[in-house]
Amino acid sequence: MIILFGFILLLACLVVGVRHGGLGLAAVSGIGLAIYVFVIGLVPGKPPIDVMLTIMAVVTCSGFLQASKGLDVMLVYAEKFLRSNPKQITILAPITTWFLTVLCGTGHVVYTMFPIIYDISIKEGIRPERPMAVASIASQMGICASPASVAVVSVVAMLGAVNFPASVVTILSITIPATFVGVIVAGIWSMRRGKELANDPDFQARIQDPEQRAYIYEENKEASVVKELPRTAYWATIIFLLGILVIALFGIP
Repeated sequence: MIILFGFILLLACLVVGVRHGGLGLAAVSGIGLAIYVFVIGLVPGKPPIDVMLTIMAVVTCSGFLQASKGLDVMLVYAEKFLRSNPKQITILAPITTWFLTVLCGTGHVVYTMFPIIYDISIKEGIRPERPMAVASIASQMGICASPASVAVVSVVAMLGAVNFPASVVTILSITIPATFVGVIVAGIWSMRRGKELANDPDFQARIQDPEQRAYIYEENKEASVVKELPRTAYWATIIFLLGILVIALFGIP
């Protein structure tokens, strides 16, 4: 009964915290912890120091990548890849966001790719929700397949703490093929999401208005992220990728 009550309390804290967001989530989590300790009578465990230090290292590394414009280098090549075969955007977009997440260790890179994906799809007559929806999901799936992600290194640390050692390579050998196949399947399924734009009466009615048409097709807006980058940005990218490789090598038992 206590386990059921604790589970319901956990879900309630998540729901209320997500609705308030930010500091609200932290505050509600603190309230939930107080109820667990002082009402239910559970004994607090030791803080997961190893996991916390791992999170700090990964977040700091990703921050340096963005500050040095190394992330922009990856985005430039990602855009060139998508624009090279625009008709297959529904398949290529999720592959791209998945791969970027695998390299960077965070799914937040998808935000910068959304305008590019939208621009390519709408100008090809492809319903934008098809590639955009699956690209968003793919970016989160890539977290489980990235040696630089907090999730993977945290799982390694937690398994080691309970005498069930599993290397980074062992985990990635499972998650990389599993998530990649999942991304491909999701992209294929998404190709039939919704009506074709040419057969959608609501969409066709909207673009009859010149202002709406200009807004939808972004006729006066440049969506490209391709730009000149300093040489240091490319060096930063190389150093970051070498660091990811070192992490994977150290994970080999």
